[in-house]
Amino acid sequence: MTSEFIVPTAEDEIVSSDLLDMSATVLKTLSDPARLQMLWALSMDDLSLSDLAQLIGVSPTVAGQLLSKLRAAGVLQTRKSGRHVIYSMHDERSR
Repeated sequence: MTSEFIVPTAEDEIVSSDLLDMSATVLKTLSDPARLQMLWALSMDDLSLSDLAQLIGVSPTVAGQLLSKLRAAGVLQTRKSGRHVIYSMHDERSR
């Protein structure tokens, strides 16, 4: 009984530059502990800016800056609720 093994070449193992760029952006975005805390909180429930700021112990201004990076990376989505913006995790299944 013989079995054939296909040995990948170095070229097969190279990741595209687009995927590398996207991965680097995501990792940089997640490198801040406060942003990770926000994502953890948002994984449990949809929250407003002031709720997030209070939860992680930063000012609303700082929370807004942290959230803008997460939104730019496409990790979060928003919706309006009266005068408030509600943040939630981006869910691919909802598309």
